[in-house]
Amino acid sequence: MHKKFNFHFFLLGLTGIILWCTSCVKVDFSKETQKATPKLFTNGATVPSDFKWSSVKTIDFRVTVDDKFAGKYFYRLELFDNDPKLGTKANLLGAGVAKKGQDFTGKIVIPTLSQYVYLKQTSPVGIVSVTMLKTAGVTSLIASPNGLREGNISTFSSSRIASPTDSSSRIASPTDVVVPPAALPLTGGATVVVESGKSYVIKSGITFTGQINANNGTTGVKIYVEGTWTNKSYTMTLGNNNALYTTASGKIDLNNVIQNTEGAFLNYGTASLADLSTSNQALYVNYGTLTATKATFSNGSFTNFGTATFQSLKSTTATTKIRNEGNLTVTTADLTNATLEAACYTKIGTLITNTAIVNVIDKAILTITNVDGSGTKYNIASGGILEITGIAEFSSNRNYINGPSTGKALARLKKVDVTKQWQAITYGGNLEVACSDHTPNGEWSTYYIVESPATIVAFDKSTVVIAGTTCNAGGNNDKGAGTTPTDQTVSEINLGTFSYAFEDNWPELGDYDMNDVVVDMNIVKYQNTSNKTTKVILKGSLISVGASKRNSIAVQLDGIPTGSVKSVTYSRINLVGNNLKLGSNGVESGQTNAVVTIVDDAHKAFGVSDTPFISTQNGGSHKPVDVVITIEFTTPLDNFTYQTLNMFIINNTENSTGRSEVHMVGYAATDKIDKRLIENMTGSKLSSDPFKSVNNEPWALSTPISFSYPLEGKNVKESYTKFESWAVSGGIKDTDWYLSKK
Repeated sequence: MHKKFNFHFFLLGLTGIILWCTSCVKVDFSKETQKATPKLFTNGATVPSDFKWSSVKTIDFRVTVDDKFAGKYFYRLELFDNDPKLGTKANLLGAGVAKKGQDFTGKIVIPTLSQYVYLKQTSPVGIVSVTMLKTAGVTSLIASPNGLREGNISTFSSSRIASPTDSSSRIASPTDVVVPPAALPLTGGATVVVESGKSYVIKSGITFTGQINANNGTTGVKIYVEGTWTNKSYTMTLGNNNALYTTASGKIDLNNVIQNTEGAFLNYGTASLADLSTSNQALYVNYGTLTATKATFSNGSFTNFGTATFQSLKSTTATTKIRNEGNLTVTTADLTNATLEAACYTKIGTLITNTAIVNVIDKAILTITNVDGSGTKYNIASGGILEITGIAEFSSNRNYINGPSTGKALARLKKVDVTKQWQAITYGGNLEVACSDHTPNGEWSTYYIVESPATIVAFDKSTVVIAGTTCNAGGNNDKGAGTTPTDQTVSEINLGTFSYAFEDNWPELGDYDMNDVVVDMNIVKYQNTSNKTTKVILKGSLISVGASKRNSIAVQLDGIPTGSVKSVTYSRINLVGNNLKLGSNGVESGQTNAVVTIVDDAHKAFGVSDTPFISTQNGGSHKPVDVVITIEFTTPLDNFTYQTLNMFIINNTENSTGRSEVHMVGYAATDKIDKRLIENMTGSKLSSDPFKSVNNEPWALSTPISFSYPLEGKNVKESYTKFESWAVSGGIKDTDWYLSKK
């Protein structure tokens, strides 16, 4: 059949040939030898060649649980980038299950600025505990009941592990003092001047109301009270190496007992004082009943084996040690530099400390109503209990409550207030902190630290078992005992939102307003009980298109072959399938790794037929375009994180030699990129990484939060005050740059 010549189609064909030839000229880079000039930093600032332009890092982890159910039930484990108490401000980094014989292992992607991740555990009886794993400077984490190992970094130094003296040093049932037969008797109400080396006694049944001058230069004097010595207005001062003994039957009622130099006051009977004080090396020991309105110890020490009650207790010297082996009750204690050791039942109303050391010995309890601490270290031995029934305030940083290196200790804290005090309190060692009313850490602020293996649980959910003794007010029981255990499984995991911002001029440099394409991406993944990913849902939100050329947006799933994808379901099927042809399983055809389309045409996704700037100029914005993409896998995957997402854009349609793609630094192109663009421009415009310029400039950035992109034509370094410092330092400084927008 004769066909009529169509001049219209001839012109179209001729035009296509001309355009094709023009395109050929554009991609002939044999003359591209001149090195490209910087566009991002025109002030001479240089970027390290090994900088990956990443605000996140990947960490391998392994978590072993302290399984109390012999592997019969699963524990639920969740890793967060912030304090779980912050709710939606804490992003879930990963989750899974573990039990005896099955650890929770995998990879997490965290912001580089993060110093810790939070490990939340839910036991088979529903008890939730939280600990913190240090991530600064490490690439792997191993958390176990015996502690945390972080790569080659040790979490604790020996000085940070509690090792107070244990109960073996306690003196039980001391023998009453024996009065020498040659002791000189004291009677009446006169003033007695003692002589060196001699002994004196107030005999049983005798009441002495006088004064004893034992600070007259004498030494080696011993004064015994078998009867009663009462003189409420008198201050007894013991001189060099002199000693006062109250026997089991004896009683003293004085204003004060002061030991000026080395010597001792030992009470086996009953002592009532308005003031008890020392300013030199001296030993005060109570085996009986001692009451004092005020007790002040400087340089000397006090040990209680009996019952002691002080309205006020104060010490300001590092050489002072106050140790309770019996029953000690104090209304207000003010300790600076001194050491307090609770080896048996110790009760304090208000404790004020400054650079003090507080030790709680095994099977003992220190119970305090309110604490005001500054630079103080609490060391709790295995089986020891620190209890604060009111408010614990820590007014400075570097306070510590440490458990032992082996065994388990308990800190039972009703309320902890560390509001706006940076790293005010650190919990460490094998310690369980039972507290439901604790100042949470800020989104990027650390007010408290719970260093693994220490954990924090609800106030009424303590699990530490401590047998009751006369020294610990009944000990502590496991609040989960008797509860029927059930598997705490994990199925759906929402990994939060990352943002991806692109310059679309690759391989040429653009204006670096980083808004040509901006996409937020949220991952929700589904796991089985082997912690393997069976399905993911990508929730994408196209925020802006600050480009005048058409761009496709897609994601390559690195390490996941096309055949490993069972199916892809698109919520906006009308936005995909034209420019990037899809195979029967929903991924782009002709690719080795699975490539999933976000949108075929960014402008058309917003419902516009031409190519205006969208949401990048003052006074004009469009509602973001949301898409939901569901990906199911033929075989469950070991890991699926944000590092799996190789987000990219395509800035023109594919031709016979491939297409132009823009990826993030450190990521590989798909099979369909025009390799000539890379080969011919490496060294002149591109570095050895094809998505980093010869001047180490990127074409794409990613942030672990939704990116607040600059307005049209405004360089990103002008919009973010810390951006240049971050880039020039190679990502070491100002890792929170994306929080610093003007």
